[in-house]
Amino acid sequence: MSSALSQSDDIATLKRLAAGIIRAQGNRFVKELLRRKNIRIGSNKDDFERGLTAAIESGELTLEDVEQWLAEVEGWGNQHVYLFNISSTLKRELTQPKLRQRVRDAGLDHLWDAQTVMVFPEVAQLTSISFVDGVLRLVWQETSPGWVAVPEKNFTREEDLDLYEYRAFRKVEWRAITRFEAHVSSGIAALFIADPIVGEEHAAAIVEAKRVIDLLMPLAHLERGQFNIPMVAKNLDQQNVPTNKVPNPGVKAQKSRLGSGDASIEFAANAPGKAYWEEQAIQDVRNAVRAQQLNAFHGVGGVFHFQDGDGLTRPLRVQLYGKDHRIRLRAEMNASEVWTILAKLSRYQ
Repeated sequence: MSSALSQSDDIATLKRLAAGIIRAQGNRFVKELLRRKNIRIGSNKDDFERGLTAAIESGELTLEDVEQWLAEVEGWGNQHVYLFNISSTLKRELTQPKLRQRVRDAGLDHLWDAQTVMVFPEVAQLTSISFVDGVLRLVWQETSPGWVAVPEKNFTREEDLDLYEYRAFRKVEWRAITRFEAHVSSGIAALFIADPIVGEEHAAAIVEAKRVIDLLMPLAHLERGQFNIPMVAKNLDQQNVPTNKVPNPGVKAQKSRLGSGDASIEFAANAPGKAYWEEQAIQDVRNAVRAQQLNAFHGVGGVFHFQDGDGLTRPLRVQLYGKDHRIRLRAEMNASEVWTILAKLSRYQ
């Protein structure tokens, strides 16, 4: 009896969730899920809604399917990250009572612990603020349009003795997430900008995030703790070049660029996933730069592959940009993998 009730509750919850998504943003996001599940979409809105309801009631589309899909859409990785150390002074500001009051004072009380799954705004919108288990989380959501190739709809046509080839692309809409998280216990905070948010929109997302952060904590204290990515890039490379002391490095540097004044030197492997120092001759040249000589250099940036082990189950690619103190996560990841990588990077400050 309880299982029947549970199943009925799941169906009702799923119908409300689907209806909320459609009300908030139309049916475009749900279409992607239905395509993935090979569920008929239909040729018009009525067909679509009937097909969606039938799929839910038959169990062809389950609440677990939608929850997993939402987790993937809002997934981690493929992001730009700006990292900050949380000072002891700032930690004293990051408490439940203080944050709760500041949220009220800022007129954002309606966002405290708010659910975000129903919201698909056209422009970035702050949708949730929470503080759970010592972690402050801010979430902004927006749509991010793109194009997906559909080769089966390609065709050629001859006109006036010329042959034309037409290639088809289907427009899709993904949800793009901007996040800020401050993990008090580990002393690390991070601002995450999704990869589709680029150019002026990227810069605007940073400005908006800092505006809200400043309502909840002293922004100047946070910015003073920003990670020195040139130092991280330099140390990450230096400490993972194989030596007798480090026979099996935990990080492979596919590319590393060191700068001094107006000049720079780059070590790089041409093959993805390979470390430049796997070529012995290149490793010999790199090892000629002694640790004490590194003071004359700064890390311009590089591409690094964090190997499995020590909290990771697979190699993950990360790119560092020294000039704007930016980190680029170049793989789909889950939250645990992301924070494992960030914790590893913090060791190289």
